[in-house]
Amino acid sequence: MDRITTTIKREWLQEIAAGRKRVEFREIKPYWIRRLSKTEPPFELRLINGMRSKAPELTVIVQRVRKNSRAGIFELHLGKVVEVRHWDVKGGRPLTTSG
Repeated sequence: MDRITTTIKREWLQEIAAGRKRVEFREIKPYWIRRLSKTEPPFELRLINGMRSKAPELTVIVQRVRKNSRAGIFELHLGKVVEVRHWDVKGGRPLTTSG
């Protein structure tokens, strides 16, 4: 299965991990047109919050991509969260590391 990796703000990562956010939005720009043209659903979307080696991250299945030209966005319809790393899903916050 294809995979796209990108960054995400913590509040949206938290909402996706909790199952409350089912659609991720990206602006229609050449960068995203190129990336999305190289794959087709379903594919994995790896979302990382930050640049640290232990930054919170989720991998989720994108079931459908809709181009909303009127709003100028791509709508990435999210399915199952397949992996959660460095994130406390129940607590809704990053896992603490000692040291």
